[in-house]
Amino acid sequence: MTTRLTRWLTTLDNFEAKMAQLPAVRRYGRLTRATGLVLEATGLQLPLGATCVIERQNGSKTHEVESEVVGFNGQRLFLMPLEEVEGVLPGARVYAKNISAEGLQSGKQLPLGPALLGRVLDG
Repeated sequence: MTTRLTRWLTTLDNFEAKMAQLPAVRRYGRLTRATGLVLEATGLQLPLGATCVIERQNGSKTHEVESEVVGFNGQRLFLMPLEEVEGVLPGARVYAKNISAEGLQSGKQLPLGPALLGRVLDG
């Protein structure tokens, strides 16, 4: 085999492995209310700190607005957008981000280690 063919086969194997990790069905909720910067969604059950994306229509294109779960009340999730929300409509779909094959959301990961010691974090 040539080097080029070997690289292509390796790339295809990597894609196949990633596709095997995707959930069979992608569940979503709906945006029901927006009060100030807090958005309310129903139809999903996610833990505090989970990351979601909200569909935003811009003409014929669909964009995603990233948001974080900051609270819940019964079946309602309270989301704080991390991006511009202009153009988000009532009833927009809300998807959980970073869902594993088992349907669980992986937590956020920060690169912690000795290199972080003595540094000031602005956040």
